[in-house]
Amino acid sequence: MLLDISDLHLSFASPEGPVPVLRGISLAVAPGELVGLVGESGSGKSTTVRAALRLYGDEATLSGSAAIDGTEMLGADPATLRRVRATDTALIQQDPRAALNPVRRIGDSLTERLVRVHGRPQAEATETVRELLAAVGLSQPERRMRQYPHELSGGMLQRVVIAGALSTQPKLILADEATSALDVTTQAEVIAIIQRQIRERGLGVLFITHDLHLAAAICDRVHVLQRGEIVESLSGARLFEDAAHEYTRSLITAAPTMTRRQTQ
Repeated sequence: MLLDISDLHLSFASPEGPVPVLRGISLAVAPGELVGLVGESGSGKSTTVRAALRLYGDEATLSGSAAIDGTEMLGADPATLRRVRATDTALIQQDPRAALNPVRRIGDSLTERLVRVHGRPQAEATETVRELLAAVGLSQPERRMRQYPHELSGGMLQRVVIAGALSTQPKLILADEATSALDVTTQAEVIAIIQRQIRERGLGVLFITHDLHLAAAICDRVHVLQRGEIVESLSGARLFEDAAHEYTRSLITAAPTMTRRQTQ
């Protein structure tokens, strides 16, 4: 398994004592799979990803297991954590503008990790980034590399972030609300890019979203998260038909749908 989380618990220290946030999370992502994690805001979706990557400090207490491509993250030393985060996995954040330095050119931001962390020659890193920007559907990639984030639209920046995530050839991608801020057309294009990479490279993807219709359409399996606990796990294709838990049904009921106006 590329991602194997088992009985993961997370709590934060407070003056009144530990505050539980995640309660026994268990899920897995295999190569070539797209697995969904859905739930309302504050249910613990992003927290699950950050906990698995060990991005919280001493204020957090973790127990259970979170393995990425066979490496147990909860007991890993700092050097191992850096290696896994830099090579084995990539995080696509919800807001691409927050993931990019606003005063650095796109090309500089994307090549820096390849040069400084992976030891690639600058010319090779530049060519890799140019090819990836073209692969994710950005026209004039050489020009985009010279531009600053504020010069690109939200959809273009999301493509930039995806290109950056793919640049180190990770085995696992953690997509945290990667399409929620995009219009429907751009969202479909970004999803198509991710699905193509899954087919061509055998990536595993954990796709975090609050959009149940999207999860049902693209995910192999969907885990429903409520208050830090997975309450139901379903096939994406049967999400709406087989949902039995009261919380899942309430999410489905709340999901907006298009209805045809009746004419007299």
